[in-house]
Amino acid sequence: MTTTQETSFLRSHAHTLLHFIFAQVVIWTVVPWFFAVSLPLDVVSDGLAWGHEWQWGYYKHPPLPSWVVEAFFDALGDIGPFLLSQLAIAATYAFVFLTGRQLMPEREALIGTLLLAGVYYFSIPTPEFNHNVAQMPVWAWASWAYLLAIRTGRLRWWAMLGLAAGVAVLTKYASAVLFLAMLAHMLSTRKTAAAFATPGPYLALAVMLAVASPHLVWLVQNHFPTFGYAEARAGHAAGLAHRLFAPFHFLLSQFVTLLPALIVAAAIGLLRAEPLPPRDDGNFRFLVFLGLGPALITAVLALLSGFGIRDMWGAPMWNLTGLLIVYAMKPRWPEVSLRALYVWVAVLFVIMPFAYVVSTELAPDWRGGKPSRTQWPDRAMAATFSQAWQDATHTQLKIVASDGWLGGLIAMRTEPRASVFIDGDRRHAPWITPQRLAREGALVVWQTHGDESPPATLNLPGLRIMGVKTFAFPRQKRGKPLEVGWGIVAPTAPAR
Repeated sequence: MTTTQETSFLRSHAHTLLHFIFAQVVIWTVVPWFFAVSLPLDVVSDGLAWGHEWQWGYYKHPPLPSWVVEAFFDALGDIGPFLLSQLAIAATYAFVFLTGRQLMPEREALIGTLLLAGVYYFSIPTPEFNHNVAQMPVWAWASWAYLLAIRTGRLRWWAMLGLAAGVAVLTKYASAVLFLAMLAHMLSTRKTAAAFATPGPYLALAVMLAVASPHLVWLVQNHFPTFGYAEARAGHAAGLAHRLFAPFHFLLSQFVTLLPALIVAAAIGLLRAEPLPPRDDGNFRFLVFLGLGPALITAVLALLSGFGIRDMWGAPMWNLTGLLIVYAMKPRWPEVSLRALYVWVAVLFVIMPFAYVVSTELAPDWRGGKPSRTQWPDRAMAATFSQAWQDATHTQLKIVASDGWLGGLIAMRTEPRASVFIDGDRRHAPWITPQRLAREGALVVWQTHGDESPPATLNLPGLRIMGVKTFAFPRQKRGKPLEVGWGIVAPTAPAR
């Protein structure tokens, strides 16, 4: 192939990837935003309710995803968080493609990247930007940097790995399993283990600690609240049967999320009985360790510790799935039809958004149940309670005490934005000091279930219960309306 032909070849595949990314961003931003009245659960409760306060840490997770979603919401309004999610997915595709170009011809790298459109985590869950989605591009970035670092030994790539690892720590602690997979890969051969005798890994560790240090200081100062939350949320296996079942269920659920991609791979001629690459193939070993390692490590840790695991924790673990499938089927490369792959991807770009709309916007009403989280009456609640607060106190509403979801919905629609006193607990919302609460007071709201009394955590000193307000769910044709109990903790200290 001549140089001119090769340049054209490379450019054509890069352009195809850009078209694919453009379709992903447009479709998966516009469709969820068009149908949404409110914003998804994690965007509100773990994003805006926290990010509005710009802390170096929060009681559940590290701070970076909350900061970013707050910035996008402030700049772009409701469409901002939806766009942010798809930019994260777009960056994931880009880093996967760059990784693939180091391991195989560009045509095959493109195939391995496009196959990710069939992985569940790249479609239906993506409109809800959260810490799992935020991990996806960071893991792909770290994997690419690690590959270049371990291959070239150059310090700039080790520094890049450290930067990506530090950002990963600021995103979610589950990144530890990716680091363990990298460590296992480094120890797997003498050639890769030789890196420990160079400054590279230690430079990466130093950069990672430097990037994450403000959050690490916050953790120490606040007595590691995120670890306590993670333990409580995940739960522990009660006995041997549960301990065995949890990792098995996790791995089975991950296989299910990969099924569409495997079906597409089979349809385009990739999945056939072929001998796997030899054990001494460094590229294949890299893809196995980093492509399968995090999920297997997670399952083994759960088995050994009894620590429960959540299916959605697998979201960032399968970035290299397409590349692994393609590389393992090397003899099939000449027979793979790019045209057939494009058709399958186009079909997925129709089927998956349709399934999202049905599952989140239509199915709940068909069942006569409560609408999805993106169909809540947030603006009506904010307008009603803001006016009720002003009538009762003759002051501006600045604090909403509630759970992160209900309080977050109301707070994000107030003008200017109110702070959320999450669960009425200063450990969850340290930005609400006793002095601020006395000076500004708080609107207390909770979802009633036939009882006007608030949950014990929201029974704040000085609370005056005002009653219940009823709100119709937007677009709901059947089912009960939303009943919200409310009360007031009136300001008692003079405003400054």
